[in-house]
Amino acid sequence: PYFLSLSTLEPRKNIDHTIRCFAKLIQQENLPDLYLVLVGNKGWDYDKIFKEIDSLEFLRDRIILTGFIANEDLAAVYSSALAFVYLSFYEGFGLPPLEAMQCGIPVITSNTSSLPEVVGNAGIMLDPNDDDGLCQSMLRVVNQSFLRQTMALKSLEQAQQFSWQKCIQETIAAYKVALSS
Repeated sequence: PYFLSLSTLEPRKNIDHTIRCFAKLIQQENLPDLYLVLVGNKGWDYDKIFKEIDSLEFLRDRIILTGFIANEDLAAVYSSALAFVYLSFYEGFGLPPLEAMQCGIPVITSNTSSLPEVVGNAGIMLDPNDDDGLCQSMLRVVNQSFLRQTMALKSLEQAQQFSWQKCIQETIAAYKVALSS
């Protein structure tokens, strides 16, 4: 079983926070078979993330950095995860949580910027700086299969609210309003 995070490895994505909470969870709960999979390329100022991993020598083999994964392979990576964790400080839209919901997995994400609109009531939303909240949310997902099942169903339902066709129609409507003003 693994928690998944997918993003460019950079400070705005708050990955070091996810790593610290994962480490705390492993230490406090003695979860020998749980992993954290980080998908994405290195972005700006990524050293902080690698320093966090290096400081947790006992967990190095439990944190998997995949680098880039091709789009055609992402659904399998999402679908096999226990949950998707995305505590970004700021997002313009939040496509990775939506992709995770389309694959029917629980989402734990930030309650900032566009993420509440994208995730709706389908996921667990937290302040991106809330250590205890993230640790407790991850533990609940690990220990409560009924919660995972409920969140998975809500994720699939919420994901249906979004489509490229709907995006195109709403963009055209916005342009029409702007042009008529």
